[in-house]
Amino acid sequence: MSSPCILHLRASNFVGGPENQLLRYAESERRGPFQICLGSFVGPGKESEFLRAAETRGIQVLSLPFRNFGLQSALASLVRELRSGHIGLLCTHGFKADILGLLAARLSGVPDACFLRGWTRENKKVRVYEALARSLLPLAHRIVCLSENQAQRLMERRWAPSRIRIVPNAVDLPDSSPGEIARMRRRVRELFGFPLQCTLVASAGRLSPEKGVAVFIDAAARLRGKHPGAYFIVFGEGPLRRDLEVRAKRLGLDGHLLFAGFVPRLREFLHGLDILVNPSFSEEMPNIVLEAMAAEVPVVATSVGGVPEIAGPDRAVSLAPPGDAEALAQAVSSILRDPFEARRLAVRGRARVGLVYSLIRQRELLHTLYRELLSPGRAKIVRESVSPAKLEHLHP
Repeated sequence: MSSPCILHLRASNFVGGPENQLLRYAESERRGPFQICLGSFVGPGKESEFLRAAETRGIQVLSLPFRNFGLQSALASLVRELRSGHIGLLCTHGFKADILGLLAARLSGVPDACFLRGWTRENKKVRVYEALARSLLPLAHRIVCLSENQAQRLMERRWAPSRIRIVPNAVDLPDSSPGEIARMRRRVRELFGFPLQCTLVASAGRLSPEKGVAVFIDAAARLRGKHPGAYFIVFGEGPLRRDLEVRAKRLGLDGHLLFAGFVPRLREFLHGLDILVNPSFSEEMPNIVLEAMAAEVPVVATSVGGVPEIAGPDRAVSLAPPGDAEALAQAVSSILRDPFEARRLAVRGRARVGLVYSLIRQRELLHTLYRELLSPGRAKIVRESVSPAKLEHLHP
């Protein structure tokens, strides 16, 4: 008898932090007790980089239409897939997957788990859809949070406590030998045109308001006077790029701060950094923080969402208040002035990730969730009868 198939659904055309989480996890399950399938929504004549990356790794994929509602839509197609009996559990990631997935699960009678990866509130359209996704959360059989902080905030809702589970992000530990670090330090500086002996401080993430990159730029301007050997690099793309470039130029950072854009396989470059800064206003469980810690790079991050949990009781991350460029600059400066503090953070960070955020621990938590929802004794899920005409009229 074949093992149950678990579909993880995310609307994404690129491979960022959440997508890498799903890809790494699906790879680790190839010899596990569950079949893992990754799904996404693809427009006519287009291709999904996320699904292509999954196929390259030998992971089963499901491509759904990009259009949300109607007869030949993502919702109708997903309902048909769930009713086929091939998929035993649906896991959704992100507001589009949450909205369509929660509706399809209810219409097909398949259990579902909604993974909350945070709300960006990036623009008016996104805010509307995120609000709709939150309004549908009471339909979810399980709600998966990334951190204790996130779970506690949800616990205040009357319907939520019995449904909440916590499954943090996870990373593996890369080679951190002195030889590998020296090789990557040289490669990064040559690739991006920095002096070979410079100190390199980086930020990485989408260039959108909630990521706080403007605060990082303001902090970099403060650091330039105190640490003339420091250079700065911003990895990522997004709607604020042009505004941020203008801001950096106005602050006199030309030649000392580089916008590198979106860099595939960014994790490979982390060994080349001296400090990773995560200046976000809003986070739950930032992958880049975990990946930098795993690479034994000191991390300065704002104390938001689940970041204090990542730091842990030993303060494996240097924390600063969100939106405070001066405090951020002081935290970075303390590390640049004190090699022993830099080394302490690096070692504690790697140890913390290996202990608390390992792939093995994440798999165990996910397996517990799967068995709970797939067990014969789980709460009965009501199957609603739905006709094609009903689906045609499901418009926002």
